[in-house]
Amino acid sequence: MSGALYVVATPIGNLGDITLRALETLKSVDMIACENPVHSLKLLNHFEIKKRLLEYSPANEANSAKGIVSLLKDGKNIALVSDSGTPCVSDPGTRLTRLAAEEGITIVPLPGASALTALLSAGGFPADRAVFLGFLSKKEGKATKELAVFRDIECVITVYVSSHQLKKILGCINKIFGNVEIIIGREMTKVNEEFIRGRADELQERPITEKGEFAILINNHRERDQGGKEDRPPEAKFVPVRDKKRKKETF
Repeated sequence: MSGALYVVATPIGNLGDITLRALETLKSVDMIACENPVHSLKLLNHFEIKKRLLEYSPANEANSAKGIVSLLKDGKNIALVSDSGTPCVSDPGTRLTRLAAEEGITIVPLPGASALTALLSAGGFPADRAVFLGFLSKKEGKATKELAVFRDIECVITVYVSSHQLKKILGCINKIFGNVEIIIGREMTKVNEEFIRGRADELQERPITEKGEFAILINNHRERDQGGKEDRPPEAKFVPVRDKKRKKETF
């Protein structure tokens, strides 16, 4: 009888965000497939979980997927984790889950921490229609075209951004959507977490610490244009209260 593949979401920064079900699963499976075993060991050691680790990274994804599916067909229960957040969502895992599904293997999702849902929940924008684009192309022209597809659709749009591309992507947003409302989430759930709100042109010019991991939420609802200047969001940074334990609980 085949084993099951458990797709396990892990914290995006704060170790306290892991779910009880995730811990139970990681402790009970036979093996854990990791994007980066060295990184995942920090999480596993923190919760005193000792398991055989299988490397499953973009560099070896094709071969690893076949090997892991073979183990699953032999009856092994395996958990799939990425470095942070949910596997397959802007992280490795899709090739494995697709191959497992084709082989009739049971796939069990364990939802949890996600930069996408964290930003949507803190954004304050209507999120009943939300588009997730993940990481845009590194080429400015192509990134602009990727955004332009949604120019005339009333929705909120989330993109992930590397630190060195932040200003470039803000420029693309301003070019395509005009002076829309934006919220930038930086280092979410970590010690230096902050949310920066403003209009596209303002944020493009405003000094922002370009270190860490970023996600941008774009408000592309038509009512954004109905207000005057006084309706613009405040330029102050919104930083949540941090407790003393937080530094120890992040990785």
